[in-house]
Amino acid sequence: MRARKTVQPIENLSQRALQTRRKLKTATRDLLNQTGFHRLRVQDITRGAGVAAGLFYRYFPGVPEIVEEICEEFMDDLNARTRNLPVLTHPYDQIFERHALAVELFSDNPGIVRCLFQHDDDFPMFGRIWKAAAHEWNLQVAGFLKSQASIPPKQAEHMAYVLGAMTEGVFFQYLIRHTKDLFDMGREPKDIAEIIAIMWYRTIFLEDPPADKLKSDNPLSV
Repeated sequence: MRARKTVQPIENLSQRALQTRRKLKTATRDLLNQTGFHRLRVQDITRGAGVAAGLFYRYFPGVPEIVEEICEEFMDDLNARTRNLPVLTHPYDQIFERHALAVELFSDNPGIVRCLFQHDDDFPMFGRIWKAAAHEWNLQVAGFLKSQASIPPKQAEHMAYVLGAMTEGVFFQYLIRHTKDLFDMGREPKDIAEIIAIMWYRTIFLEDPPADKLKSDNPLSV
């Protein structure tokens, strides 16, 4: 690995250099999702980006650093997109759409998800990214609980943290463990989003969501 001091600060880069940097990140993200973190090699990244191998170290100290940036941008994008979801008429729809977006993005980016869920012992920055993003997600949920369920602010925050932890467990079992019990309930991302949304709705409002909003074959809807 080259010395960190060889990396050029982003603010000093020309438009052409910024484009090269973006190509390297795109190639890394594609390879990360195809092969996983531990199989990433600089020569494969530069080949995928269509640039000379030596150029990588002008922009990144090494593979962990470029993956860290990709993971952080991924989670920032997820939270930004959930913040910008339209306010729908029924609270169930809001819960479902939030989770449908998250499960779809996670399903499409398995390499990123594995970094965030599995590699934080060896690379603590991945755990830091997940915890910061999850905290912001939970604060969004707390706002929803206050506005849609009239839950007092402090209780709303506590409830949001618990709901977030429950959801994280489902994500892990579905996306990482591929637990058969969950796959038997539904294999598509929207199936998992609906399962989560039903459980959230029952927990928050102490009743079943409207039947006309659910798939007739969802095992939790009966």
